[in-house]
Amino acid sequence: MKSFLLLFCLSLYGATVAAAQVSITKTSNGWDLTNGHIRLELTSVAGTVQLKSLRGEGGAEWAVAGTPLVASPDKSANPYRYSGSGVTDLAKGAKQLTLRFQSDSGGFLSFMLKLYPAGAVVEASTKIENRGQRDLPLDSHIDPIFLTLKNPADALKPYSSAKDRHGFQAAGTLSKVSRDFGDWLVLENSKAGESLLVGGEPGVGILGWKASVNTSPTQAVLHAGTLFLKDKKASPSPIFALAPGETVETPMSFFALAKGDTDNAGNETFRYLKQYVFQTPLPNSPLVTYCIWLTEKNSEEPLMKEMEFAKRMGFDVYYHDATWYQGASVVPGMNDWALGLGGYQDDREKFPHGLKTMSEAVRAAGMKFGLWIDPGNVDAARVNSGEIPSDWLAMIDGKAIGTTHPSLALTKQLCLGDPKVVAWIEKQLGDIIEKWHLEWIKWDPSSTVSYECNRTDHGHGKTDGAYAAYRGRVEILRYLMDRFPNLSGFECDPSLLYARTNPGPQGLLPGGYTNEFIMGPMLSPNVWGSLATIGKGDAGRENLTARWYSASALDYYFRKHFTHGVTFGNVNGMSSQFLSAAPSGFLEAFRRNLMFFKQYRHLLLEDVYHPKVAAAGWSSVQYVKQDSSESVVYVFRDKSPTAETTVQLRGLVPDAKYRVTRLNDRPGRERVTTGQVLAAGVSVHLPDAWLAKGDGPFSDEFASQENYGSEILLLQRLEQE
Repeated sequence: MKSFLLLFCLSLYGATVAAAQVSITKTSNGWDLTNGHIRLELTSVAGTVQLKSLRGEGGAEWAVAGTPLVASPDKSANPYRYSGSGVTDLAKGAKQLTLRFQSDSGGFLSFMLKLYPAGAVVEASTKIENRGQRDLPLDSHIDPIFLTLKNPADALKPYSSAKDRHGFQAAGTLSKVSRDFGDWLVLENSKAGESLLVGGEPGVGILGWKASVNTSPTQAVLHAGTLFLKDKKASPSPIFALAPGETVETPMSFFALAKGDTDNAGNETFRYLKQYVFQTPLPNSPLVTYCIWLTEKNSEEPLMKEMEFAKRMGFDVYYHDATWYQGASVVPGMNDWALGLGGYQDDREKFPHGLKTMSEAVRAAGMKFGLWIDPGNVDAARVNSGEIPSDWLAMIDGKAIGTTHPSLALTKQLCLGDPKVVAWIEKQLGDIIEKWHLEWIKWDPSSTVSYECNRTDHGHGKTDGAYAAYRGRVEILRYLMDRFPNLSGFECDPSLLYARTNPGPQGLLPGGYTNEFIMGPMLSPNVWGSLATIGKGDAGRENLTARWYSASALDYYFRKHFTHGVTFGNVNGMSSQFLSAAPSGFLEAFRRNLMFFKQYRHLLLEDVYHPKVAAAGWSSVQYVKQDSSESVVYVFRDKSPTAETTVQLRGLVPDAKYRVTRLNDRPGRERVTTGQVLAAGVSVHLPDAWLAKGDGPFSDEFASQENYGSEILLLQRLEQE
């Protein structure tokens, strides 16, 4: 036990096993902020606030002393001068230091630094008030994080997200001028053995995130924060004009320090987010859900039948996608989900007994029931009839925003920055959640084209429509979470505070916070016969098309998805795409892997590592319980010419004994070994010969399947005798 505590305390700065008390102290010429895991020292000099020191507990100095802490947010030449400070006690033992600045142009800036008892993480945000008589022009990228970091001998290396790869990936080098990153960023100092992660609110699909690093031979200036306007292609960069008397506040940003690499920095951050920011996960999370819909009369009968299939397969949630509303399309297979959009009465042509009856049947079958929604878009016919007021429409330069599509009814977009629209949506959603006992909501802004409404009669100005829409959508989410604390769902656009399933960047967060929508091989018109995503990941997206698939190939396909929560669905609303129409071998593989998934899914909310794999063309993801008592390890051969490799596991207690179960083995073949041996390297050979060939012939037609394989290891620490 002593060796475990020593290893654990050395691996991360912010070990949450013993939270320290937050202290924000006013010194003779500045402030000292610490919680025992991270320390930030500031000084006030000649009307400015400067960075003096930034360290993790027992770690190296990151800051270049005497450099600015706050970047000027407006386009004028008037500087912001320091004018005062205050310290506030917050919930969960947090404290906040507020630094105040003002300019001759009427701008009043409050810069907030928040520190919680646990974790080597500092949260930052900026609030700007226009106390002048004229519009205050602001930069579209207001950075709560502005740090000048030491970079001796180019020691800092950047890591960020990469398409189809989980975790922070190497992002080249820092240029001598400037580099921009459109996702959370880790700067690793391998010489010091430490990493700094910078991240923040993703913006619920309306705002964007950006980090910039300007590098010189000895230092790196880091800017990071949320983009106020989502239009990243605008040139020149748009100006955000704050009207007199108006206030704007940036969403939260943060930076975290950790000893070790990007995985250590990620785990330090995720522990903080889980403890202080994220919604509490529901029992049995992450959930596996079935999303199904039809465009035909009396959909109720086939959907009820499919519900029984979903129950037998083991799904946790059964929910209806689009076209459940009155006036929706009833032409089979036509996919017109826009017809009738914006109504909140169930379509009795489709559901003669009503959605309440279906909800009760689903819950009686032991599953949660839910619905697809797109509250920000409506069928244009509902506006033309006067049912939905035209003054609620989002417009750009007097032209209503909407979409046209050859297979869909015309849609119009509502302005989520209009308080009247927000109140109406809250009522509609609240009513149907309560009336039909919904436990799952899929908010999918399928026809939204822009949030840049520049009408001036919605409570926002000509330049801040996107920011107002962001605040409106967050308000709706907050309202729903407060009123229905057990509500969950597939949120297509992430939010740290107001999304229980997808609260942040999906490629960087632990897999338990992702719910991927899978069409799988259900690709119309060739519904079955191609595992289109079997090569997804390091191997690209090569399709495997065959008349027959081995158990190994099917396991590989499902396990790639079961690294997180998943949703199966018939994307085009066709009955031919029902999962029940799949071949029996496909369904057997699904049930087998879902059964395994339910054994280890609780670990997908824990720490995540990306173990080193010796052979090229292989990948591995490992989830480890924070106390190192349990772990699940995924190993994939992704089209590699090498059939055998070793995987070096992480996060385990070296001298503890672990029972190792390989899911490719038959039951009863578990082995016991030590954490030290597992860290040195586990040998894996893929594909498993039995699962790949079985008792049947294996001809050249199916030889490509031999280049893929998967294994899952379940680790359980044994009690010391």
